Amino acid sequence: MDIKTKKQFSLGFFAIGFVMLFIPDLKHLDAIPLGISQYFGIMFYLGLLFLVFGYYLK
Repeated sequence: MDIKTKKQFSLGFFAIGFVMLFIPDLKHLDAIPLGISQYFGIMFYLGLLFLVFGYYLK
């Protein structure tokens, strides 16, 4: 894999993972439907995996 492509994937995974870490904090908003909030735990752990993968590609 090219170095520039690897860096772009690394930054992309890191940014997505960082955003997914804070999605569970939206649980306290009334505008979020209850059907979606059951997946917040999964999104948190996927966010952690994306952060680790993004850091690994660095």
